[in-house]
Amino acid sequence: MVIHDITIPLFPGMVSYPGDPPFQSEPVYSLDKDGYCLSMLSMGSHCGTHLDAPSHCLTGGGSVDRIPLELLIGAARVIEVAAAGSILPDHLIPKGIREGDRVLLKTRNSGFLKDPMFQPEYTYLSSEAAEYLAAKKVQLVGIDYLSIDDSTSSAYSSHTILLSGNSAVLEGLDLSEVNEGDYFLVALPLKIKDCDGSPVRAVLIEGINL
Repeated sequence: MVIHDITIPLFPGMVSYPGDPPFQSEPVYSLDKDGYCLSMLSMGSHCGTHLDAPSHCLTGGGSVDRIPLELLIGAARVIEVAAAGSILPDHLIPKGIREGDRVLLKTRNSGFLKDPMFQPEYTYLSSEAAEYLAAKKVQLVGIDYLSIDDSTSSAYSSHTILLSGNSAVLEGLDLSEVNEGDYFLVALPLKIKDCDGSPVRAVLIEGINL
């Protein structure tokens, strides 16, 4: 069994989406003075590798603590897409995506995640491709940068399409060391009551009989 950690580390100065609260970690107690260590953490709910709840984009949408865990655990397919701009249905149709799949999109973005400077020209999921995936009733869509939508648009159409169709949206995945293929995904959020998203620890496992 091989476990691939596809989570980006959280640290001060890491890349964050423009306008989002940055990650901060401040020591509160120390071994020398207090006999134990304890830190105060501050971050946005969509920091690093994270899960979007329906309430992130939908009026009346469910919060992250209400997302069914079965969407976030199970067989997943890493699909490599060569698109430099938007991912279109034509990039996905040849991949043979099946109804109910969990789809993780590996793009050139994985090379951007270690850069603390936000890259606004990242590869994103077009609304047409989101419609295609929603029609397939995929359980989850993941991508290797901080948003599935175009950074220049405020419509958040791909978010809206997928979340309206009850697909989970997972963002900020580090797929740089993972090959295209079939895996077992575990990506669990913190159980934050009534919140619009949460960081996750996401792993892909090889060698599990799917």
